[in-house]
Amino acid sequence: MSAPAPEPGNGLIDVQRLIRTLTDEELLAAADAYFAGLDTGSEQCHKPFSNAGDAVHLHRNLGLLLQAAELFRGADVLDFGCATGWLTLALANLGCRAVGIDISPKAIALANRLLAERGLRAGGSARFLAYGGARLPLADASVDRVLCFDAFHHVRDQRATLRELARVLRPGGRIAMVEPGPNHSRTPQSQAEMALYKVIENDVDMAQVAAAATAAGLELPQLLVQLPEPLAVPFEQYQAWTAAQALPPADAGFLLWQLGQGLANTQCFSLAKPGQAVQDSRQAAALAAELRLLSAQPLTRRAGEYELAIAIRNSGEAHWLGQAQAAGEVRLGVQLLGADGRLQTRDFLRFALDPAGAAPGAEQVVRLRLALADAAGGRFRFDLVAEQVSWFSQNGRTSPIDWPQEQPS
Repeated sequence: MSAPAPEPGNGLIDVQRLIRTLTDEELLAAADAYFAGLDTGSEQCHKPFSNAGDAVHLHRNLGLLLQAAELFRGADVLDFGCATGWLTLALANLGCRAVGIDISPKAIALANRLLAERGLRAGGSARFLAYGGARLPLADASVDRVLCFDAFHHVRDQRATLRELARVLRPGGRIAMVEPGPNHSRTPQSQAEMALYKVIENDVDMAQVAAAATAAGLELPQLLVQLPEPLAVPFEQYQAWTAAQALPPADAGFLLWQLGQGLANTQCFSLAKPGQAVQDSRQAAALAAELRLLSAQPLTRRAGEYELAIAIRNSGEAHWLGQAQAAGEVRLGVQLLGADGRLQTRDFLRFALDPAGAAPGAEQVVRLRLALADAAGGRFRFDLVAEQVSWFSQNGRTSPIDWPQEQPS
């Protein structure tokens, strides 16, 4: 295939003309040709640690994307425009059920080889699917999150793409993207890549994204804004800034100017789908409980053994998942404390709760037996745990029970 001809007059390739000129078959052939030249040892497969020059930029943008996405363990996540699948695998290793989708079958084949070589941590999953650029091979309302890392500006029809992403997104879910700005197509790198690879390097105009989002039934974009690059500040200046009630006007003006310079170069934004998202115990921030020790009766025939009854109430916003859940199953955990009251063993015992789970406000009583001889310091701590997610007390909304209150003599 020949390279696109520059536009008359300014020597630049007009990306809109390129989109109208190239056929779907040409775009697919160009993408396949690119990925056919890669293997699992290539830099593309080692993102975000591809090379020292790109790593800083990639990690900065990746951090923004993850913040915008608000992921949780066990979430169904679409990595749109997954390319070699490096981000899809990372999402799976975070405990998500990730699916990577790309227009190039060669890219999907490479992503599957990467998955076979690297494997995954327990708790997450990853799969890869190719699609023809029109309809995603996913059911309506089947994913909690969509992530798009620097791929949306490659699509032929941004409006239609947003409509498709909205279709597969569940109510209360969100799309998170990191993309270049409204003048992206005119940069030297974009011009070179359009000429060499016949890839679309389109502009991303937030006003157009907002209009397309509204048409697709999504809410208006929310943007994460930060300085394009961290500033290197001398120690004396840093000390002066931290000690002052307010930044000197000249310094404050310079920071605002820096912020303005970068606003339209890298754009991180999220698009929410209206509706009530289902909150369950896979989401740590929604976890809270009240624990009460109802009784602790010694067993007459077994010295040092006690039967305890503990009342547990779901005081948070999340529905607690019951047994046989891959992530987020809530159980009563028992930890061992030392003689000084410090934690010695975090994962000593677990006791199951109601297998049907527990709605917010629900209360249940757990009965269990413990022998004081099992505790290193003669004391236990009772706390709830959402498996593979968090101990409840780590969120600051649940007070664990230490028992006995004093070390046995």
